[in-house]
Amino acid sequence: MEELEQPIPKYYQIYEKLLEQIKSGEFEEYDRFYSDMDLVEKFEVSRGTIREAVKLLIQQGYLVREQGRGTFVTSPTIEQDSEKLMGFTELMEKHDIEPSAKIIEQNVITPPIDLMSLMELGEKDKLVHIVRVRYGNDHPLIIEQSYFVYDFFQPILDKDLESNSIYKLLYKHTNTELGEAKQQITAISAGEKEAELLDVNVGDPLLLMKRLIETKSGKVFQYSEDVYRSDRINFTTTTKPYDQNHESHSLPLELEEHSW
Repeated sequence: MEELEQPIPKYYQIYEKLLEQIKSGEFEEYDRFYSDMDLVEKFEVSRGTIREAVKLLIQQGYLVREQGRGTFVTSPTIEQDSEKLMGFTELMEKHDIEPSAKIIEQNVITPPIDLMSLMELGEKDKLVHIVRVRYGNDHPLIIEQSYFVYDFFQPILDKDLESNSIYKLLYKHTNTELGEAKQQITAISAGEKEAELLDVNVGDPLLLMKRLIETKSGKVFQYSEDVYRSDRINFTTTTKPYDQNHESHSLPLELEEHSW
């Protein structure tokens, strides 16, 4: 018996029409998109149907909602190769996006006990603690919370850390060269602070990357806990063939997130 074709859901038909408009170049990047009520009137359907269509476009990286501002057309999700150590500025430049930053906190601290162990620090060592929100084309993308070993970071401590890449400053003004980084990525939900700084809703999905970076000489340079908007940035990785991958070399970075 020949199977009958299932009708295409109304929300999916609307999704396809809206996607065609976006792909045709009718909107510039970060143009304000239709409101839900505009679309309800345009397609003469329920608000629930419109929300399903718009949700698909958001999930695929064509739209982004910003709390209190509305819905905007955006470029496809920014991809970052998790196997390459690349600063935010370099990542944005690679995608032709204008990077910027805002410092939320910057101070010199005595290392907490857990970081003393993880970063192999002595009792007299100090850390530079910096929290920055990183923006692409003036839209918030990442909250960076970093701890730098003071002795390495001191030569660039007085530099402009909002307008410049820390790694570029490091290479320009010091002899420190960065080596390997061990990274761990975890899915988390936005709390009130993340929602405020990243213009998302409380409970929205985010990505937390814990990163431990060494110098080429094998000394720990930085530990960071960075929170990414998962609707704007994702991570790619390349795997080795199965028969070359029987041992695990990952470092578990099981630390409680530090508040700022």
